[in-house]
Amino acid sequence: MNERIEKTNKKLVIKKWESSKKFWMTENEFTGIVVGKEATNSEYVITDGIIEPEGFIPNHYHKWEDQTFHIIEGKLEVVIGKEKMTVNSGDTIHCPKGIAHFMKNIGQENAKVISYIFPGDWAEDFFTETSRQVKARKPDLKLIEEKFGVVYLKE
Repeated sequence: MNERIEKTNKKLVIKKWESSKKFWMTENEFTGIVVGKEATNSEYVITDGIIEPEGFIPNHYHKWEDQTFHIIEGKLEVVIGKEKMTVNSGDTIHCPKGIAHFMKNIGQENAKVISYIFPGDWAEDFFTETSRQVKARKPDLKLIEEKFGVVYLKE
């Protein structure tokens, strides 16, 4: 792991915030893929997200991935594990796999969040399926857990 490697087969990616393909994760929250697994050899995925006022990321955890969030704009109420707090622009949260996380926009403007998902093998497939379910208003949380390892918790 500490080996120094001078060459890479990862791809350079430069994208504007508004140019990423968007996936609806809830009615008031959407995510876009900024750097996909094809650019990183599936080692990670970087996403951009918008959480509208009163919108939220449901309480859930990942069986197979770590996730880090960096708050670009906004004010969010978050519950990470059993800790409840408020985070603002410039704050960062790292959630190792198995740690539940919930975020709600408590501000008056859209919150912008960058997320890093490690590894990135199935992130885009998860976003695609979740977006399909949100649009159809037919959640299948069992399928999401079995196929993508994302476990939604009851409030």
